[in-house]
Amino acid sequence: MVRIVYATRSGNGEKIVKSLNWTDDSLKITDGTERVEGDYVIFTYSTGKGAVPKPVRTFLEANPGVKAVVGSGSLENHAETFSFAADKISEAYHVPVLAKVNGSGTAEDIKQIREALSNY
Repeated sequence: MVRIVYATRSGNGEKIVKSLNWTDDSLKITDGTERVEGDYVIFTYSTGKGAVPKPVRTFLEANPGVKAVVGSGSLENHAETFSFAADKISEAYHVPVLAKVNGSGTAEDIKQIREALSNY
């Protein structure tokens, strides 16, 4: 089972991860110095005008093994740059974007992410 690594600013990313009931072995990124063994899927928010948050960049640079990314954010507040960080990670690390979630997601979002994770 692939590990989930996540960063959250507003708490929505953490709500999404908890809603998945995937595993208790998830890892929260606080400053980017965290380490993980093996493969993982990263959940991230975007910062500024759609940038990858610095702790997430630092984490990715030090931890090979990212297999996919899930982006979260607010369509209402940031429609023009919604989940751009997920797109940037996907491009830089040649991994798929599994989902882009508005807020803490809908039941359908959670179902889609859970199904996508089962492929890893």
